[in-house]
Amino acid sequence: MVPRHPPTVVAVVIVVTLLVTGPLLGVDAVETQPTIIGDGTASVSSVDVASSEIRITDGRFGADAAYLRVPDASVTVDAVSGRPRLLYQVDVPALDVSLEDEQVLSAGQTGTYRLAPGDKGLALSLPEQDTYHGSVRIRVQSFETDETIVTENVTVQVER
Repeated sequence: MVPRHPPTVVAVVIVVTLLVTGPLLGVDAVETQPTIIGDGTASVSSVDVASSEIRITDGRFGADAAYLRVPDASVTVDAVSGRPRLLYQVDVPALDVSLEDEQVLSAGQTGTYRLAPGDKGLALSLPEQDTYHGSVRIRVQSFETDETIVTENVTVQVER
């Protein structure tokens, strides 16, 4: 006969975890990232964004839509005080499209961060023009500062 201890052991582990991390003892089982911007600033040493790769393409799998494709940005932060955020913005005004991604930082939180605004479906199939003017901005923002790290005008190609 096979012993039935594994389900009992699993149940005991679950109950103990719930008791320890519950309101009774209040132990934090997970460290959460800050999500709310505050005061502070960050020192950025390098930014890598392939802005020339921003383009408009057909939808995949036969979808009758066009998509604005935006590459990820990589931002290296050397120092952080307070709770600022990194903000990556891509705008194409003629198409009324704006994409952004942000990363809220905490004091002492350094390293390289990937900002990925993703792709955006457009209301029309392929736009009429072959190119559109757009802009790319990477900023450090907080309640006390708004520092632009990268600002670049880009030509967005329509791939047919």
